[in-house]
Amino acid sequence: MGDIHGKFSPFQTFARRVLGRGVAVVQIGDFGHGFFDPGTAADTQDFFRENMGTCGFIRGNHDDPEICRMMPGWIPDGHHDPAWDIMFVGGAYSVDRHLRTEGLDWWADEECSITELNGIVDRYAAVKPRIMVTHDAPSAAIEAVFPNVRLFRPLSRTVQTFNSMFEVHCPDTWFFGHWHHSASAVVNGTRFQCLGELENCILSR
Repeated sequence: MGDIHGKFSPFQTFARRVLGRGVAVVQIGDFGHGFFDPGTAADTQDFFRENMGTCGFIRGNHDDPEICRMMPGWIPDGHHDPAWDIMFVGGAYSVDRHLRTEGLDWWADEECSITELNGIVDRYAAVKPRIMVTHDAPSAAIEAVFPNVRLFRPLSRTVQTFNSMFEVHCPDTWFFGHWHHSASAVVNGTRFQCLGELENCILSR
């Protein structure tokens, strides 16, 4: 499922429905961790704890990284699931960071560090995953999926890293969020699919 931006109730309704059919759920960032009131935050934690191993999320730039790391269901950046041959990478750059307050609705470590990203590139080159699930995407994909979008320069270190990864290996499919609109395009044989807010898709082997 794409970004939910704190809309926990519809996410939970969808997740419970498909989990009941034996389908695992992954939310691809901007869940809203760090924005919830205490009651909702506790409900969210309980939900992920109840569904450990079948329901998880990667972090977006609008998630508090520290809370994500402590939350049941968090999928660490660079994690590779060999059963599905999927790699997961969260984080992105907030272009509106100048309008936000650090520690309240923006976090300095919203992107992985350069050292972390270098390690992820090495892991990606080693495993060459069939599927990528990330919050942002390579610049070539963004420009193909959204031809009217002008990317901010210089590119964020996350996008630059994804560019390097895509040069090393072109996976079959690459899912991402962050851009809030549903659209897809094929670049160098890889199908890039951006999921809009609360949009979902079902993967089959």
